[in-house]
Amino acid sequence: MKKKPAFLQRSLCTLMLLSLFAVGALSGGAHAQAASLSQSTVYYDSDGVLYKVSGDGSKATEVLLDFEGVDMVAAGSYLYYTQTPTSTTLLRVQNDGSSDAAETFASDIINYYVDNGFIYYLDSKGTIYRVNGDQSASSATKITEKADTNYPLLVVTKGRVYYNTLINGKTWVASKASNGTGTVQSLAKGALESRYFVNFAKNELQLMVNTNPDERFYSTKAIVMYKANYNTGKGTAVNAKAKLDVNAVYSGGWSNNLYVYNNGISLNEDKEYNYTKGKAYALTTSGKTFLLHSKSVREVSSVGSDKVVIIDADQKAYAKMVTATKVSKTTNLNLSNVTYIMNQYMNDKAEVAYISGKNGLYAVNAGLKVSKIAGEEWDTFHMRDDVPGIFYIHANDEYRLYHAEANGTGQKALSDIFLDNILLITPN
Repeated sequence: MKKKPAFLQRSLCTLMLLSLFAVGALSGGAHAQAASLSQSTVYYDSDGVLYKVSGDGSKATEVLLDFEGVDMVAAGSYLYYTQTPTSTTLLRVQNDGSSDAAETFASDIINYYVDNGFIYYLDSKGTIYRVNGDQSASSATKITEKADTNYPLLVVTKGRVYYNTLINGKTWVASKASNGTGTVQSLAKGALESRYFVNFAKNELQLMVNTNPDERFYSTKAIVMYKANYNTGKGTAVNAKAKLDVNAVYSGGWSNNLYVYNNGISLNEDKEYNYTKGKAYALTTSGKTFLLHSKSVREVSSVGSDKVVIIDADQKAYAKMVTATKVSKTTNLNLSNVTYIMNQYMNDKAEVAYISGKNGLYAVNAGLKVSKIAGEEWDTFHMRDDVPGIFYIHANDEYRLYHAEANGTGQKALSDIFLDNILLITPN
């Protein structure tokens, strides 16, 4: 039976959290050498003022007065952002506090991304540009044209730009060399609807493509996993003959090289996912599927090379050790009323998964030891790959910025003033 989908459920909920909390939501997916806290910088806003501080609490600096912005990224010596989530004016400000006001970098921009010191941006005409982060837009190089602005995806990794394009009036996922040379490589017919459906695996880029993106009313079997060659951008379909249901996929997520989906999930009367329906399955990159959990999962991530961490329909957390194509061991993490998971890579290894809920913020290491970071006092958290530990706003200490090690020790206040939000963490 066809079901009405909640196509924006993930983008309005989890993807919003990703843009606020996650690692490099608008920047390159490749992991770098781990940095020390003194080699990292945290940007935050307080009462309309943009500040920065080193990860160890030193070098606090006022960056910009009269600040309002979201989706901040760093390229060169500049910070790029938009004033609101719906704004199409891309602003920038120098990161050292020397600017009296932000400057308009480019207008009519519907997506942007940073990678290796360059900022890439897509305008409403479907043209993608790139420029060194320290240069002006007048120095930009045109990368490609004919991007599908109805699906304005932009991802850059390992020397290629991935985006949705129009070929004979139909939407395709495509890529091109990130310096603009060469030809466009078509990858898959359909749309890659969000960065959430991209997995930056070690040897290939993995994508969940909607082969029938124009169907906005019914949830159909239309999702195909593709594997893209990092060097050429050419794609290989994994499950072309066994496409997955849109709602099943969009209610799930990546865990290492597995995509976890909720087979049989439906929507409730509010058009939200009804996680009491269905069971969680995993799709491998070889096209095999297996039962992962007896209930649907609300959140999914990974820790170590072989453990899937989930929050299930009952808001309880579990770790699943996967061997070949089956669950070889299930560990109850004894956490309940939890709602969100995000893992952290250090030197290309998923060393810790952070789990949050109304009652606390926790960390789970690769040995599945659970450490409590904070209780009800945590308000917002933010972390980044290759920057050790986690940063959060301490609601019981005047909403100041705090840092904690991944094992819950070393709690340290990093600001003397209250925070409205943590905007960005960068390794220097």
